Amino acid sequence: MAGLFKFRADPLLKRENDKGYRIGWKHRYDLVRGFLDGDMTYGEATKKAAELGAKDKDKIYWAEMIMDPHFEKIG
Repeated sequence: MAGLFKFRADPLLKRENDKGYRIGWKHRYDLVRGFLDGDMTYGEATKKAAELGAKDKDKIYWAEMIMDPHFEKIG
């Protein structure tokens, strides 16, 4: 089974009103990373990531595009 991922938004142009983003995070000192559930626009995700980063100094937050798996049977 072969597969690829489909982007929910244009990966080259990040416009404020593009939907399909979530907030990703990484711990500054440990090798732990993850994401927060939720589907929001790029503008909302960057704003919320900045707010969370100001509150929690042990983690780094950013707006991350959601990619949906798209698997097909070949043959």
